[in-house]
Amino acid sequence: MTSVQQVSFLDFPWVLDYMLATRFNSSLRQIRHAVCSIVLTLRTILSAAVELGILVTQDADSVDGALSAKPFIDNMIHVITECLQSFPLCLDSEFFHSFLEPLPSHLRFLCGNFHPLTHMKFEDSAKEKAFEAQTKAITQALSELPSQCSNLELYMSSQEPVLKQIQIIKEHLRAPLWMMMHDFRSLHGEEKLLVEDVREAVRVATEMHARETRECSTWPQVMGETLLLLLPLWKLSALAVAKGQDAFMRMVASPPLDANVGAQRLLRRLIEVLLSEKADFLDIALWFAAEPSSAVLLSSCEAVEFLLPEAANDEEFTQFRKLGLLRIQENIPVLQNHIIRLPKHLRALISAQWRKVVEEVHLHLQLYLRVVEGFLEVQKEVRTSKREDALGTPLGNMFMYVF
Repeated sequence: MTSVQQVSFLDFPWVLDYMLATRFNSSLRQIRHAVCSIVLTLRTILSAAVELGILVTQDADSVDGALSAKPFIDNMIHVITECLQSFPLCLDSEFFHSFLEPLPSHLRFLCGNFHPLTHMKFEDSAKEKAFEAQTKAITQALSELPSQCSNLELYMSSQEPVLKQIQIIKEHLRAPLWMMMHDFRSLHGEEKLLVEDVREAVRVATEMHARETRECSTWPQVMGETLLLLLPLWKLSALAVAKGQDAFMRMVASPPLDANVGAQRLLRRLIEVLLSEKADFLDIALWFAAEPSSAVLLSSCEAVEFLLPEAANDEEFTQFRKLGLLRIQENIPVLQNHIIRLPKHLRALISAQWRKVVEEVHLHLQLYLRVVEGFLEVQKEVRTSKREDALGTPLGNMFMYVF
């Protein structure tokens, strides 16, 4: 079973870095260990410098040279903080230049600012002892940094071709992938708004029906549930139109589906009903009551595989086949019974309310198709530039992260 990594929207573009790290980090093990050693050493200096700053600040009036020593401590803290600000999940040649090359000058700067501190003395013996412990820790750490930097430089030089390859992949793919994820984040937001629109339509329809009949009915709630359950089918309809209905019909007419002309005609009609600019959700519900088989055909394993991009996560549509479609088939008779008994004027009012929701669904589908199109463009670019092998796993699996 394929393992799906859950990634926060705010973590992107780390998705690409995660894939690169999965592919390359084993070969960069020595570099990563060397970097960790330097980072731990710098953090040791940082922690000790912070403690020195606290000691000096507490006894500013009684310690000889305390006020003049504070800027040196602040300088040390600042330069180490700058060094530790940003580390890529997967190291690259840019990291080689931004982190390693400045380290010798940073080391000289730290030594220059630390030296004046060694001449300070505290009258309080306990504080003097604490001060000596911190300066000893800094002295030891500073003595270890030169050899650690040399080791890192040696390891990174030996892996320079790999680091350059990683850097090229990042530069080439990060922007289009970021744009795709930006669209997906918008899609996710639209889904939340759509749910709110459905809730509002349920509330309004319930109130309209109650004013007219003096009854408290639950069928508008069933209608809202049914609309949300139908979203996967709406997506498949949009994908069928985007991919070309003629090609899709040829596929369903072929084995193993072997759909006859009548089934193909009903399938076209279902897509038309769902995507019509003047779509009436009450009419959609009645359509499903009269003709349920086309929904089964549109959501079949073969249809989903044909319509989705390669390596896409089809779990949403699998769940629709297993659970969603059955639930819809249970709801439709309930809705049909109420819809056909609605007074003409009330049905018009309720239809108008649900038509607004269907319009939002259509806008949602436009954004959905844009995300799919963006993914296909990125996938095409990866294959054209022959970087798929460098990533170890087909970039098509990226779809698993976002759908």
